[in-house]
Amino acid sequence: MPISEVSQAAAAKSAKAATFAKLFDHSVIRPDVTRQEVAAAAEAAARLRTATLTVQPHYIGFAASLVKGTGVLLGTVVGFPHGNETPAMKEYQAKTVLDLGAEEIDMVMNIPALKNGEKGVFLADIQCVVRAADGRIVKVILENCYLTQEEKRRACQWIAEAGAHFVKTATAYAPGGATLEDVRLMYEAVAGRCQVKAAGGVRQIGEVLDYLRAGARRFGSTRTEQFVQAFRALPQPEREQFGDFIADLAA
Repeated sequence: MPISEVSQAAAAKSAKAATFAKLFDHSVIRPDVTRQEVAAAAEAAARLRTATLTVQPHYIGFAASLVKGTGVLLGTVVGFPHGNETPAMKEYQAKTVLDLGAEEIDMVMNIPALKNGEKGVFLADIQCVVRAADGRIVKVILENCYLTQEEKRRACQWIAEAGAHFVKTATAYAPGGATLEDVRLMYEAVAGRCQVKAAGGVRQIGEVLDYLRAGARRFGSTRTEQFVQAFRALPQPEREQFGDFIADLAA
């Protein structure tokens, strides 16, 4: 193959890897994370061109300067990791993080309100954050390991009704994370009204494809670099299996 064709093929492969990376919220939200770790995560997110870099509220100001102009949005968390704050408290948190420079929010739903059938409280909890976000993406975490199948289904239906953009499987800090069964249930329950994000327990490139086929359209991960490297290493026929799922991310 001529050198020019080799270069073109390499460029095309690199472009596909960058598009693949848009499936990921590159997350660095451990309670003990340092500035150096946030800086390293920001460098990786910018180089890989992930959908977001997701940080603790404490690091929004610091991280905003690191991803500015890279095309990577800055995400953060609200009501994290338990979700038991009042709607007014979450609305205040949302306004604060957005004022600091956050561009997407992952919030934990009010689990007791769901279990107690307090639909009004549950909806208000999410609607306050959606209203504060003013069109920015809001992803609502169910924490599925604490829920029955019926509770998962009802949570997704109520979250979609409240106007959120994603339902999300887990914080990755509770005992369980994403499962294919849960993602399929969530995808069916939202019925196209919002999208599904998988977080916690996805570790292999083949699993990413399985979750995409199950209905996931975003992933929360600390392993983004490994996933992108694994995607680059796939034979072309295997990379092409991701094509339909990442085509819309190229823009």
